Amino acid sequence: MPTVLAGLSKLDPERIRHVASPLIELGCALHVLAEPRHHDRTAWAEGVQLSKSLRKELAAWTWTVRAVRARFFATSAATGLPTWQEELDSLRARTPEDLAAELVRPLRGRPLSSRTTDSDAVRRWARSRGREVEALVESLLTDPAEPVARFLALLDSCWHEWFGELWTASCDQLAARGRQDRDLAVRDGVAAMLRSLDGAVHPRDADSVVVQKVQNKRIDLATRSMLLVPSNFIAPHVFLGEVPGEPLTVIYPAAAKRTGVPAAQVVRSRLEALAVPDRLQICRAVASEPRTAGEIAALWGLNSTQVTRHLRALTRAGLVTAERQGRFVAYRLDEQVMRALGTDLLDLVMR
Repeated sequence: MPTVLAGLSKLDPERIRHVASPLIELGCALHVLAEPRHHDRTAWAEGVQLSKSLRKELAAWTWTVRAVRARFFATSAATGLPTWQEELDSLRARTPEDLAAELVRPLRGRPLSSRTTDSDAVRRWARSRGREVEALVESLLTDPAEPVARFLALLDSCWHEWFGELWTASCDQLAARGRQDRDLAVRDGVAAMLRSLDGAVHPRDADSVVVQKVQNKRIDLATRSMLLVPSNFIAPHVFLGEVPGEPLTVIYPAAAKRTGVPAAQVVRSRLEALAVPDRLQICRAVASEPRTAGEIAALWGLNSTQVTRHLRALTRAGLVTAERQGRFVAYRLDEQVMRALGTDLLDLVMR
């Protein structure tokens, strides 16, 4: 099952805000640099001119901007059009321990909604990514001041070396798109606005919509707020960031809405050979980067036995490849095989 956004009729448009955030957009851009192929941005990524030292440093921190990313890349306290310096200063004002906890979030076996850190899980998934990441993560857990300062310096280097110019050329357009979508919610209702954002969002009933995501959850917006964050780099994804006590963050493509095929139609016409529709969720989990069965189960709250069973079936079908990394086996979606089944199906799992 996908994610259901409910209680939309009770979400007052006054509780919807928008932001064109350079920090969130940098996180999206870094995600594309790490995995340009499944964003169809290979030519763009190859054209980004980075110094050798910056490229090496980015490689060391790539795990922070994958499908599950550091919290500050997924939500913002700002509204409108904050400056880069404002957002960077806000990060620098926080304690190293606080930022380190957010940085290890993609490895900790806990969702964005949790503020606790499972150190054992973090160390386990760090080991599966190699010795360099293992050492870096260990320093974040035990003595975070130096690695956190190193990461903030990396962000600022990205800004001055290449991203600042990119942001200057696009920030006004992103801010305008956010205002437009908030105005649409006021005029036509929240449900209509959400359906207009992307083909991954489909009507469910008069009070809710369905978003095709890995997470099987229901988010009640009757008493919550919403933050709209248009992005030039998030496609083909729609990102939902749920943090306790904060607005639900929706990061969505700033370009025109993609015409996605409804999930039910894809399942009926193209997933019959897979027999178990739940395996589509597993395909999404391994679409953006290799993951172990245990990591998938922990990060998305799925049953580990079922995940292993589905991965074996998907591997036998040739839809997923398995690669041993030491004591771990990492799985990854085979895009070419999936593409042969249909571009609508590939688009669906890449969301």
